[in-house]
Amino acid sequence: TAVARELARERARIAGEVHDAAGHGFSTIAMQAGLALLVLEESPEQARESLRAIRETSLGALAQLRAALDLIDPGEPVASRDDLPALIDGVRAAGLPVDMEPGEPAVPSHLRGTVYRVVRESLTNVIRHAGPTRALVRVADDPCGFVLEVADRGVGVTEAGEGRGLAGMRERVRNAGGQFTAGPRDGGGFQVIARFPRETA
Repeated sequence: TAVARELARERARIAGEVHDAAGHGFSTIAMQAGLALLVLEESPEQARESLRAIRETSLGALAQLRAALDLIDPGEPVASRDDLPALIDGVRAAGLPVDMEPGEPAVPSHLRGTVYRVVRESLTNVIRHAGPTRALVRVADDPCGFVLEVADRGVGVTEAGEGRGLAGMRERVRNAGGQFTAGPRDGGGFQVIARFPRETA
């Protein structure tokens, strides 16, 4: 029935929110903890910085999980996080070098939530799967619209098929009117590209 289909869609949406928040938070915390263990003896101050970052990441992930779970109760709308520079800073603090082009990206207001979530999930996948590497987050306006690219030069995703993370990104981009592609990058690594048409009046 229509009601059952709507309930299934809502369950899938909430599951995607929980997956994104938990996946990014736990992956970042694992990287920070590994760095702290590595430098604990030789650089106690750097280890302390990693522990501070773990605390901040944990608090942020918990807040996002609460927000995702609050979606079960439709009484109060939940504001989405869309602070892309803060997200990038958090990932850098976890130990993954990230280049952002331009340094202060201008994201159209109606795409901010979608772009934030695609970048978050893409960088989470880099942390999980790519190994030691450097990531690139690039946004650009071209005559056809707005383009987001997240890429790395690591070993790439090794499991077969498209997991929940990629499927969730594809769905978000499609719901925002865009097109999503993801796959191996020329010369090695992995890339995610989302293209959105220019908003018409």
